[in-house]
Amino acid sequence: MGFYVHQCSKMAETTTLPGNDEEHASSSIAPTSPIVVGGTPLPILDPNEDAAALEREELEDRYLDLKDEVWRLRRELNLEPATGKIPSSGGYTSQGGFLKRQRVAVFVDVQNMYHSAKKTYGRNLSYSKMLRACVRNRRLVRSLAYVIDREGVDQMGFLDHLRYCGFEVQKREVIERMDGSRKAEWELGIAMDMLRIADKVDTIICVSGNGVFADMAPLIKAKGVKFECCAFRESMSDLLIKAVDQYHLLSEEHLYEAPDND
Repeated sequence: MGFYVHQCSKMAETTTLPGNDEEHASSSIAPTSPIVVGGTPLPILDPNEDAAALEREELEDRYLDLKDEVWRLRRELNLEPATGKIPSSGGYTSQGGFLKRQRVAVFVDVQNMYHSAKKTYGRNLSYSKMLRACVRNRRLVRSLAYVIDREGVDQMGFLDHLRYCGFEVQKREVIERMDGSRKAEWELGIAMDMLRIADKVDTIICVSGNGVFADMAPLIKAKGVKFECCAFRESMSDLLIKAVDQYHLLSEEHLYEAPDND
């Protein structure tokens, strides 16, 4: 909890309001004052709360919520969100500013990402860490995870975990052909969903290293929507990197912790 309070105090202290410092000193907001959104007060920090009763994940979530609120307020004051300083050129909240609150939709090729993480690191991808890494401070509108439903494999716990992380889970069964071969893929389904949702967002993020999605770039961009991808560098297609507006590289820090064998 001490770390949480320290970070909150640090962000508040580094916020510099434009104009005379003395003029704004009397209007400063106390750290414990609730923030009102839509008429509803949001208590960010309660000094009387028992921190020992809170889980570490909850403390981290509160810290991130407070950080997002500080950045939002700094944008409204036309300040640099990260430092609280007056920008040297251009406004960060002006129309067309590069820190505009973008609406983002994320599409995850679960099979591709599962095998990429296992092949590269021998561990499982943390979908919550991945989602936070590629969305960052933007507004997440939709997040969809595409899963292959394999016969005889119990994936109930994994699917519940994806939903807990905020994903809408789309399942598809393995198709058996006339010649006895089996096929399971989501590429076409993902591509169709991207096109359906593109008109409602500012950015589409494809979480996959599959180069077939490079063909989607001109179609998405033609709608005036940014097209990004997110994957491990070892499994990310060069064609995809060249086609997208921006790519996000995942690393070992986006995996689940390795089990302790001691």
